[in-house]
Amino acid sequence: MQQYVETMNRHPERQRQAELLDRIIARPASHARLLNTFSRMEYVGVRKMVKSRRSEHLDLDGLQHMLDETIHALRLKKAALALAPDKGAVETFSPGDTLAGDAGEDYLQAVDHAAEAVLADVDADKRTEVNYLLSSAAIEVRAEAFYPLYEERLRAHGVPVSVAAILRDEDRHLAEMATRLETALPGWRPRLEAVLDAEARFFATFLDAIEPAL
Repeated sequence: MQQYVETMNRHPERQRQAELLDRIIARPASHARLLNTFSRMEYVGVRKMVKSRRSEHLDLDGLQHMLDETIHALRLKKAALALAPDKGAVETFSPGDTLAGDAGEDYLQAVDHAAEAVLADVDADKRTEVNYLLSSAAIEVRAEAFYPLYEERLRAHGVPVSVAAILRDEDRHLAEMATRLETALPGWRPRLEAVLDAEARFFATFLDAIEPAL
């Protein structure tokens, strides 16, 4: 999986991401709304897992994944509230309380649909579970590339917010997805690479929506 993270780190879009983060972090109100967007995205991920994962496939690691993502949403929400000059401005996950929050949710939905498309030939009774693994892997790869950059820019600006603990969880989740894919989806790498190609476009679209929201 690390090779996919490294490929993202070498992508020309990385410089754009750093510059955009610098602009946002320098504006506490906008930064709080971005953190609230990230919290909303973690919440949407939890909601998708709860809706899609069937009890016969749900083990301790699956429950832990849901709990971790819920805690991530909570931590990011608390960080948003701590940074916001006006606490009421990030109270909910509504479009007005987030920075391109709808686009962030659309990004997650698009990755899910991309995974569904490359799994069209998989038996229906196992497709939902494999979709969870594949789409989660793609999003965890993005987290592994993006959160270290975000942490770097936070430190550069001296902002008392950290995503290091979240990143440690994402490291573990990505390793779990790789292990489970080996068993559940032989020959999974070309499928993941197709989803990652689509994910890169969807993430760029998300960034496109953030810029005018500033």
